[in-house]
Amino acid sequence: DLKIPLDDMKAYSLFTNGQTDGVFQCESSGMRSVFMRLKPTNLEDIIAVISLYRPGPMDSIDSYIENRHNSNNIRYKTPMLKDILDVTYGCMVYQEQVMQICRELGGYSYGRADLVRRAMSKKKMDVMQKERVIFVNGAKNNGVSEKVANEIFDEMISFASYAFNKSHATAYAVVAYQTAYLKCHY
Repeated sequence: DLKIPLDDMKAYSLFTNGQTDGVFQCESSGMRSVFMRLKPTNLEDIIAVISLYRPGPMDSIDSYIENRHNSNNIRYKTPMLKDILDVTYGCMVYQEQVMQICRELGGYSYGRADLVRRAMSKKKMDVMQKERVIFVNGAKNNGVSEKVANEIFDEMISFASYAFNKSHATAYAVVAYQTAYLKCHY
């Protein structure tokens, strides 16, 4: 029964050094480049890269890496985003973050936030334009300017159509890390 620890720095060094041939989901030159720039040290880093390396979220890769290495660069459009995006260095990375933004800024229920996430992921623009009005009004009621609320909504639309939920990315990242560990030690 092989026990694979999740804190093996030799395994993480494979990602940092771009030696990910045979590592699940991490073999492409683009992924290698992102890992080499990020220099992952824990499973959260791998989860984030797997989530970011997709159309839409990919636009945040440079900001994510820069903010991870220099947290003084992190800027939030409103302080209300800090608790939601702090774990991902100020960047939207996961579907759950879109839902949380809808709930906390827009005043949505859990169910309605999930409906918005689904509409975004299926690119239902007619639904999204109706939701924009509801989100912006809810955000204004929570002290967010109309301009900032619209900017955040635009970001969510461009991001959410390709975003992973964190559990999906975590499953991929665990397998990627395990294959890196096995490559490194066996």
